[in-house]
Amino acid sequence: MVQEALRLASDRLGQIVEDAASEVYLFSVEDFTFTLANRGARENLGYSMEELRGMAAWDIKPELSREAFLDLVEPLVNGKTTTIEYETVHQRKDGSRYCVLTHLQLISTEGEKVLYAAIQDITKQKETNAALTKVSARLDAILSNTTMAIFMMDDKQQCVFMNRAAEELTGYKFEETVKRPLHDVIHHTHPDGRHFPIEDCAIDRAFPENHQTQGEETFVHKDGSFYPVGFTASPMKDETGKTVGTVIEVRDLREELRARNAEIEFNNALKTKVEEAMAERDRLEAQLVQAQKMEAVGQLTGGIAHDFNNLLQVVGSNLQLLSKELAEVDAKRRFVDNAMAGVSRGAKLTAQLLAFGRQQPLEPKPQNLGRLVRGMDDMLRRTLGEGIEVETVISGGLWNCLVDPAQLENVILNLAINARDAMAHHGKLTIEVGNAALDDAYAQSHPNVAPGQYVMLAITDTGAGIAPEIMEKVFDPFFTTKDTGEGTGLGLSMVYGFIKQSGGHIKLYSEENQGTTVRVYLPRTQRQEESAPLPAATETPTGSGEVILVVEDDAAVRETAVDQLRDLGYGVLTAENADSALAIVKSGVKINLLFTDVVMPGKIRSPELARETKAHLPNVGVLFTSGYTQNAIVHAGRLDEGVDLLSKPYTRERLALKIHEILSRQSSTDAAHVAQDDAHSAPDDALKVLLVEDDALISMATADMLADLGYAVTEADSVAAAERSLEAERFDIMFTDLGLPDGSGMDLVQHVTQLRPEITVIIASGADPREYAEGEAEPARYVSLMKPYDEHSLKRALEQCKEPAG
Repeated sequence: MVQEALRLASDRLGQIVEDAASEVYLFSVEDFTFTLANRGARENLGYSMEELRGMAAWDIKPELSREAFLDLVEPLVNGKTTTIEYETVHQRKDGSRYCVLTHLQLISTEGEKVLYAAIQDITKQKETNAALTKVSARLDAILSNTTMAIFMMDDKQQCVFMNRAAEELTGYKFEETVKRPLHDVIHHTHPDGRHFPIEDCAIDRAFPENHQTQGEETFVHKDGSFYPVGFTASPMKDETGKTVGTVIEVRDLREELRARNAEIEFNNALKTKVEEAMAERDRLEAQLVQAQKMEAVGQLTGGIAHDFNNLLQVVGSNLQLLSKELAEVDAKRRFVDNAMAGVSRGAKLTAQLLAFGRQQPLEPKPQNLGRLVRGMDDMLRRTLGEGIEVETVISGGLWNCLVDPAQLENVILNLAINARDAMAHHGKLTIEVGNAALDDAYAQSHPNVAPGQYVMLAITDTGAGIAPEIMEKVFDPFFTTKDTGEGTGLGLSMVYGFIKQSGGHIKLYSEENQGTTVRVYLPRTQRQEESAPLPAATETPTGSGEVILVVEDDAAVRETAVDQLRDLGYGVLTAENADSALAIVKSGVKINLLFTDVVMPGKIRSPELARETKAHLPNVGVLFTSGYTQNAIVHAGRLDEGVDLLSKPYTRERLALKIHEILSRQSSTDAAHVAQDDAHSAPDDALKVLLVEDDALISMATADMLADLGYAVTEADSVAAAERSLEAERFDIMFTDLGLPDGSGMDLVQHVTQLRPEITVIIASGADPREYAEGEAEPARYVSLMKPYDEHSLKRALEQCKEPAG
């Protein structure tokens, strides 16, 4: 019975071992081969018991060699210890590995010693510990590197954590505060020396009252000094929601308090500034009133100029016709002469208003600046007075520049008078003219200056000079250093505007008590200076029956013009608008000259009328007249190339001379028309240009210049027309304006450069194309040509198109 009970107990124990979840092994102490492995071990390893009996313990331990394993179990085998525990790695039959904790024990049974191993798989535990270590390291890195001071207190209000920022803030190391009430370390005393009990501390109420508190307090540094802090104290809870301590965030307020004090000081300074500004406002009000008055005059100018000049034209023309009817000894001629003087004064007044409003067009011509300055010598000496010594220095080999000579004379006179005033009417004025070159470095440091060759005009005085704080304001409109009523402040601003309008550059150099130099740079032109006009004829030139078509919507002006022209010997046809005039042109009647107002009602504009007339009558002359010159034939303040304009009011003599000049010019070119037509027929290999321009006169003149230069030209007056031409033909160059009637010229440029990259683009405009591009177009993809342009500048732009990119 006893033997049977023992057998049953042994069988039961064997079954328990066999069914155990842990891996269980028995192996020999002689050769360390496996004698038993339970089901859990066999299934996890993937080996059968037969396979395991032929394997030693180290065969499933890839990180332990035979020698290392024997050294590990040697104390157990020799009886030095009864059990050992170690971590290692087991390898399955399929090659996969897992971490194990091994409990190894030496057992003696029936006189035989065996090694018993109980194995616990700790793979997941190791992964969890690694993840926890990583999170802890990351949290420690955050807390150690944040600039916010972090403290933690346990449920006894004792310090259990301080980060690096907290140690730097307080002067204490964590080891000095651990397990001590934090309040007793850094918050124990008021700044006035009184004791600060912990029960009065808002920070320490966060734990017992279980709610977050925040505010500002004063801490005590380790060195005994006090410093202000802002704090937030929050209850710290465990996973069950129980409050187990307090976490405290603290920031140093010393810089913030200094900023607060600075803000108070700033507000006080701002108050002072406001008071000063109020006083400055009173000073500026008088200047503002003056500026508003001048601005109003400028706006009014354009509106009244046309009608006012028409009235002067009617009065002046009739007075001239009346004067012809009176004998030289007739006493009534005195009244006519007085009236004509009034007309002349009215015309000058209108011209001055237009000049102020910058509405007078420039008529640039090739000009030798040295000859112009020498011609002004007597006038300057008389104007400046005997107290001013004038010296003129003209360099040899002087280039020509393209400039309106009349306007430039006004600029020189204006600058000379400014210099005279700066010298208090006693000193030396030096006027120097020479060639100059502005390089890329200079252009980069002076916006809107193009590098290149210039003619330089320098005017230097020995006056009081200009203070540095005033230098940047001298070209500002209405800025003046003169006493109230002695200057408008417009002189230098108008000089600046004219120079920029002429494509030039102006630079001012001055030091207090050392005088001032104003240097004006005007672009060089390769064109030759035009011959000086012949002396005025003693008699007014008359016609020989040539037919003139007069187009004028004002009946009184039209009637006086007709009377004057007939009196001068011309045949006259009339039309009250461009539509009627075009009908006359198309009728086939002979017309030698079209004389038309610029501003008229109707569907057809005057430039379009001129173009249509030229198309039907290629040899016809065209003369525009207007009392308001800021219109379709003026761009960027300059008359378009090849346009003739007679400003109202005009005299009989001016009218006769202008018409005679145009008709003479036309007759001198009649013989050359056949040759020109042949020249305009471009050869088969000529480069093809698409000319996109909605202004008829500009398009016509530009097409002629391109043809003269040997290019084949196709004209388009809109974006749509240009796109149709691009689809139908191949072009080498597109020449386009930016302001087109049905869209943006820059959009057209973008379209062409993207879809037809082989086409080079020339942009001709009165404005800088970069203002339209807004960063979209690549500057290297087009050539810029400022209006108005001449054949020379056009040729230069075309040559740039032929240059290789980059």
